[in-house]
Amino acid sequence: MPSGTRLISINPEADIAEQEATIRRLGLDKPVWTQYFTFLTNVLQGDLGTSFVHNEPALLIILERLPATMELAVGAVGLAIIIGIPAGIIAGLYPDSIIGRGIMAGSILGFSLPTFWVGLMLIMLFSVMLGWLPASGRGDTVGFLGVQVSFLTWDGLPYFPAGI
Repeated sequence: MPSGTRLISINPEADIAEQEATIRRLGLDKPVWTQYFTFLTNVLQGDLGTSFVHNEPALLIILERLPATMELAVGAVGLAIIIGIPAGIIAGLYPDSIIGRGIMAGSILGFSLPTFWVGLMLIMLFSVMLGWLPASGRGDTVGFLGVQVSFLTWDGLPYFPAGI
């Protein structure tokens, strides 16, 4: 019986005929380069395949989560611009002052700390210690221009590690 990662979506209790039919249906009986070429051809046609986890078209899952991703990206970039440009101007105008040196030290520290670690520390502070925010999830969403968004509610915390 064949094994490996290619059998991740095949029921191990199915008989050999069903397993082989699933392997053929998924195209796993073909060489890897053929599978890759088929995948690229399908991607160019807008077919990203089916999610093994959700058993739905992958494109629909991506599009369903795209508003939250764009909200996070726009919020992080906006925060970086709002904080970064004025801080850079102040540090440039007063490089030898305490404020200028503090901004430079904060900038170096911000680049040095891994984003995931800063995020975990913020979760620890605001969720575990203070109890102000939930530890996970997007939070409550509201309709804004026909899209469900959470930036109008509590969801500002993820912008900080991504934006700074």
